[in-house]
Amino acid sequence: MEWDSRVVLVTGGSRGIGLATAARFLEAGASVLIAGRSEESLRSAAGRLGHGDRVRRVAADVSTVAGCDAAVAAALDAFGRLDVLFTNAGSYESAPLGEVTEQMWDRTLDTHLKGTFFCAQAALPALRAARGCVVTMASDAGLLGLRGGWAAYCAAMGGVVNLTRQLAVDLAPDIRVNAVAPGPVGTERLYQDLSGAAYGGFEAATDAVQAVTETLPLRRIVEPEEIARAVFFLAGMTSMTGAVLSVDAGTTIALP
Repeated sequence: MEWDSRVVLVTGGSRGIGLATAARFLEAGASVLIAGRSEESLRSAAGRLGHGDRVRRVAADVSTVAGCDAAVAAALDAFGRLDVLFTNAGSYESAPLGEVTEQMWDRTLDTHLKGTFFCAQAALPALRAARGCVVTMASDAGLLGLRGGWAAYCAAMGGVVNLTRQLAVDLAPDIRVNAVAPGPVGTERLYQDLSGAAYGGFEAATDAVQAVTETLPLRRIVEPEEIARAVFFLAGMTSMTGAVLSVDAGTTIALP
């Protein structure tokens, strides 16, 4: 696919996987709008990305319908079209089952599941006009259970996985919808979690990264740029829809 003149919206685009994905599409020639909650983080991310007027930003909370509408509207206002929607925004919290609060449940489900659906809904007219696509951010947590108190997150991710399939049915043949499902990804957030709190059943310590790595069949943590390449692949693969692409160093084939 030729990416010059095409437009990509990345939610959760100011850091980690979102930032890496924005960079990948920019390298290919696309224009990108990054959305996130923090204007300061977005400004910093846009500066790191470079590429002049091909990068725009908008502060929008996609856990709300208004935020989803605002993110899509900003992309259309900036570039006049939308070809790819990457619903990457996430909220990651864990707690023992008996300590999960209503607020924690709502934050997690609203950001991941509600945000995915209503961003896609807001983008429908533009994506139909462009015969574009949606790539959703799922997780190995949508395909299996995790140790360490991840009930809300697993519920959200399981919803995203099947929502992806249903959107693919509902929107074919005009719009393709696929998901990427990572395992542990070497973002700043992951390393912060491993250095300062329990993660996935492991007590954080100086060897926490090694402990997680040893559970993975490939014995390595996937990097954000690798997820970005998977998103880019799904966006350009016009023969695929309804797929869930695991990029997880093997977590879903050999859960310890």
